[in-house]
Amino acid sequence: MALTDKQRRFVDEYLIDLNATQAAIRAGYSAKAAQGQGSRLLSNAMVARAVAEGAHKRAAKAEVTAQDVLIGLHREATREGDGASHAARVSAWGLLGKYHKLFTDRIEAEVSLDVTVIDARSKLRSLLARQPATRGTGSGTGGADG
Repeated sequence: MALTDKQRRFVDEYLIDLNATQAAIRAGYSAKAAQGQGSRLLSNAMVARAVAEGAHKRAAKAEVTAQDVLIGLHREATREGDGASHAARVSAWGLLGKYHKLFTDRIEAEVSLDVTVIDARSKLRSLLARQPATRGTGSGTGGADG
């Protein structure tokens, strides 16, 4: 069974702003019942499928790949004549260089410090040995108080 004209219109309107109530009103449903009608329409399997398909088609249209961006930047960087802008060319070349990692920011620093290696197990035993025994037996640490 296919969607009715009103349902198809609801799908098209819903894909504009994803507002079911407003889409129902714009599709010709009663404004008083639009909220409930929008909810019912979205729970209808055929309408939900049409919404998903429409969203997928719109996403595919809007998809821009890295290759598309690089082609556009190269086109702008090499543009001459009418519509060409020196500032746009410089910016496009800079972005292309950045993408290809031609410009690397490097920070050079001289660091001098002393490094002490501590045996964590020995340090933990030392700390535990200094703690008073508060729980009686069963801790296994001895609990000497200094």
